Amino acid sequence: MPKNPTLAAVLVTVAVIVPAGWHALDADIQTDGKRLRPLQQSFTVDGTRITLDVDRQVVMTGDTVTATLVAFADTVKPVSVDLWALHTSNYEGERVEQPWIPIDREVIKLTAAPKGGKPVTSAIKLGDAPDRPALVDSFKIYVTPHGKKMPRREGDDRIDYETGVSEGYAAAVAITGWSGDNLAMSIRPEGRPAGDAPFTVAVHIKNTSGQALARPPYVELTTEAALEPAEQQDIDDGSVSIERIDGDEREGNDEYGGRFKRGATMVARFRVTPHKAGLKKITFLAHAVESDDEPGPTTAAAMDARTFKLSDATPAVATAAGARH
Repeated sequence: MPKNPTLAAVLVTVAVIVPAGWHALDADIQTDGKRLRPLQQSFTVDGTRITLDVDRQVVMTGDTVTATLVAFADTVKPVSVDLWALHTSNYEGERVEQPWIPIDREVIKLTAAPKGGKPVTSAIKLGDAPDRPALVDSFKIYVTPHGKKMPRREGDDRIDYETGVSEGYAAAVAITGWSGDNLAMSIRPEGRPAGDAPFTVAVHIKNTSGQALARPPYVELTTEAALEPAEQQDIDDGSVSIERIDGDEREGNDEYGGRFKRGATMVARFRVTPHKAGLKKITFLAHAVESDDEPGPTTAAAMDARTFKLSDATPAVATAAGARH
């Protein structure tokens, strides 16, 4: 399994010939990706609770997200916070951890009230689009009390952006940025997706990278709840669980399932089991990645989001009156 690519960011400009197979993601990340919303985060300072919401958790790097802040207190009073946009770029294969770097900072003035003051929004551009595909960038929207001095990490004197969250005087939301595909990907249900019974989701991959790959890509499928679970969440308490089904179908590969030839295809299947009643739709995020030399750099990858409407697996029983008709 490759290194988790969602731990990356800070733009690295590289002189590289862009493969002919590279194309920006279609509208799914821009549309269905908006359904992958991160959980609300908050912190409390001097009896005032500040909530942070960000409208997206997966973006094309260089896109803009909207952060919304609301202050709650027993009495109406003004409060100011510092909002930071942070960026790092630990791309696969890099041997040195890249630090978080601030790319934006704003002072936000709020009015706290018992039922929440007027929400204040801020549009934040997340970096610039990289000049090559298959790169995952990491961003973080980080909020602290105005003027709060942030501690330094022990040993290397870097600013510590973790302690504030763990000690409750800061809030942070993580966001994944994507630079574009050089594999073709589609996410399809097999049969009718249901909200009350297991169903299968198939992720179809085609090698459009312009070169043969050392092996077929590793494919992951996740949902909103699994992108950035809070510490108190138990993955078993989620609204659905996802299980990989063994037995990929790979076509056009070398004998014994080795190299993934140009134009070769494969299908990775996942069993999705709903655990909560009333689910009407669900958004999936799929990521396929292949590194010829582990742990990297990434040779080819794709990322896509897709929303399915869910129906009942078993039709409702007709009423006696309806049955007579």
